[in-house]
Amino acid sequence: MDLEGKAVGLFMVFFSFSVFAYYTFWVIILPFVDRDHFAHNYFLPREYAIIIPTFAGVALLSFLLVFVGFTLLKAKQKAS
Repeated sequence: MDLEGKAVGLFMVFFSFSVFAYYTFWVIILPFVDRDHFAHNYFLPREYAIIIPTFAGVALLSFLLVFVGFTLLKAKQKAS
């Protein structure tokens, strides 16, 4: 594997870990911290902890269904 592929992989791992750590702290630890603590300034309201992943999941599922639909239509056209 070349150096560029390793750099991209390292970036993806670092980005995924950062998102996981941020979300974990936001959802699991932050509710036990006092409301007036400065840490609350770095996070969105807790309602978004449900809204954002739900929207991302619906968007991903929609994309996958459209992709599978186009693939099936293209395969059916080739068979005809």
